[in-house]
Amino acid sequence: LLSAEPEISVSGPVGSTAVLPCELTSVDTHTLYIRWNTESEIVFERLSVASYQAEGYEGRVDVPVEQLRKGNCSLVLHNLTFTDTGVYSSYQTVRRTKRSVEVVSISHVKLSVHVSRLEDTPSSISSAPT
Repeated sequence: LLSAEPEISVSGPVGSTAVLPCELTSVDTHTLYIRWNTESEIVFERLSVASYQAEGYEGRVDVPVEQLRKGNCSLVLHNLTFTDTGVYSSYQTVRRTKRSVEVVSISHVKLSVHVSRLEDTPSSISSAPT
């Protein structure tokens, strides 16, 4: 039984870029594979130089192949939106045969997206009792 990694928390304001940390346990340069998903869908998948980006994430997510070769499987998520909030899990291939692929969980990252600090209203400060 493989135990899941502890959950990591990352947060950022709307419109910013978040990096969801991930480190490969071993680097197989023949089958460079990484998958990131939420509870409901696969968000990003890379097999060597080919990659898949889910609808709504196109052009906003990446695990750069040159980083993956070094063992860094962190997901870079650009232009954050409130709908990006959630738990993201990463998986890597540990064994591949002609009929099956065995993947192992690497990390679970909780992403929180908040309103930019510059847009905070001062009225929330003045609501203290006098």
